[in-house]
Amino acid sequence: MGTPIADQDEQIQQIAQDTGAPADLVREQYMQTMRALAADASVQDYLSLFVTRRVRAAFRQRRTPTR
Repeated sequence: MGTPIADQDEQIQQIAQDTGAPADLVREQYMQTMRALAADASVQDYLSLFVTRRVRAAFRQRRTPTR
């Protein structure tokens, strides 16, 4: 397991690749979500997992066409 920053960078790159979104946009959303969740988290062990899931879902929802 790498450093927290390296892990964040990996997650950001993976989300960008999976969703086709620009990495800088993913990074901005990731960091905003991390700050929002970290402010209320009493335990931070799984914080990056929750952030990754939320950001990935948000970008997938953006690219899904509405019917």
